[in-house]
Amino acid sequence: MPDQAAALVYFREGKRHYNERRYAEAAQAFARSLEAAWSINAAYNKALSLDRASDLVGALQAYRDYLEHAETQDQHRATAIERSEQLRQRLGEVLLQIDSPEAIREIRINGDVVDKDTFPRLVLPGPLDVEFVGEAPGQRKHIRADVRAGGAVTIVFPGFVRPEVRLPDTVKPPAGPQVPEESRRVKGLRAGFWTTTSLALAGGVTVAILGSRVLVARDRAHAGCDGLCEEGEKPALYRTFSALQDATNVAIGVTAAVGVAALALGLVLRRERARRPVATRADLRWLGATVELTF
Repeated sequence: MPDQAAALVYFREGKRHYNERRYAEAAQAFARSLEAAWSINAAYNKALSLDRASDLVGALQAYRDYLEHAETQDQHRATAIERSEQLRQRLGEVLLQIDSPEAIREIRINGDVVDKDTFPRLVLPGPLDVEFVGEAPGQRKHIRADVRAGGAVTIVFPGFVRPEVRLPDTVKPPAGPQVPEESRRVKGLRAGFWTTTSLALAGGVTVAILGSRVLVARDRAHAGCDGLCEEGEKPALYRTFSALQDATNVAIGVTAAVGVAALALGLVLRRERARRPVATRADLRWLGATVELTF
């Protein structure tokens, strides 16, 4: 129930503080008078005291409270409207938009706890740090903004950051020695090297077989068949010996050429694997029944 007597006492106290230029104490006394019994005069004097005490936010809120109840013909109404517009140009306004259903236990603006129902909220211009504290441990969300004089900023709360869920590390088998993958060029060189090496070995076997037959044909031609053939057959034996000798020389040349190719491929393959520039030159010379290969 309103206490008119107490309201009057506090109102007179506020007037006394105001006349003595103790504006902060006057505003407190007028506030207690309004709590005891609300009156339009106490509301206006509270706003005026806060304005003189340089409490811009409190003064603008008090002027707005007065204007909500003041009649059109009230003598202080025009002054309150003009002063409210001036203060609004010196202050900023903060609006709150909550886009998450998560429960918010506490809201702090620049470290001070504020009620969610006090938004839109008047603040002094400057940097703004809004902290949201949730019900669960560790639920905190900071949103920073900059408030300009005469402007408004909307703080949007999207929700708290959910803790990161780490999956258990899978046990990986121990990695063995990694073998670098060979390029297509190295694979082609290796295949060519082993192919030419195989051909060179086959040529060596062919030369050995032909060489043995050449020796047999030569001995038979020189011995005159050892009585096993007629005298007229010797030219045929010499022709056989000559043909086998020519075939052997051809086989030696082909085998030597294939061997040189295999050797060259082997050197190139080794260079590719080592990735080092290697320059090799091979020369082949005929020495009668033999071949000389130099590098």
